[in-house]
Amino acid sequence: MKKNRWCYLLVFTLLIAFSGNLAAQNIDDVPLPKSLKSGGKADAPDKDRKVKFVVGGYLGFGVGYSVLNLHVSPHVGICPGIDFLCIGVGGTYQLTYYRDPNGYKSFSHVFGFNAFVEGYIWDRLVLHGEYEWLSFPGGTDGRFTSNAVLLGPGYKQNITDKLSVYTHLLFPAYDPENVYPIIDIRVGVNYKF
Repeated sequence: MKKNRWCYLLVFTLLIAFSGNLAAQNIDDVPLPKSLKSGGKADAPDKDRKVKFVVGGYLGFGVGYSVLNLHVSPHVGICPGIDFLCIGVGGTYQLTYYRDPNGYKSFSHVFGFNAFVEGYIWDRLVLHGEYEWLSFPGGTDGRFTSNAVLLGPGYKQNITDKLSVYTHLLFPAYDPENVYPIIDIRVGVNYKF
């Protein structure tokens, strides 16, 4: 349990930083989804309302007891005409450093793909869920595969109407091979058209 303290401290510090930013805003400055405006009823549908596409990607790093990884992942997504939902797919490349309890250390190249769903709350807070399949070196055939479900919160900041930057803190909710770090921190950019 003592080994987890630094992770809990990091998550707690980041949550305090995000909540301080929200608390410093005037309540009138907090953007709300259209479904929460006008007395809880959504406004009349816009004439130009249509499906929007998202292109982007992220750089990230993960830390764990015996693993450290750096990764890059481009993605494409679709926002199906709903203010608070986006789904998509992407590719992943990771450079992973692994150290086992016996002192063995290695670097490896990991690649795979992912599928994700995001829900936007107040236009800034993001809830992210992702299925990820990865191929690692090793095993009897030269490589072995792993899959996992990652869940966690995020924060999105719009730069323009179409461009935004975001950060996610993801935790492995399902990791049968136990290859994912305790926390996966991602910083990325999205362009919506």
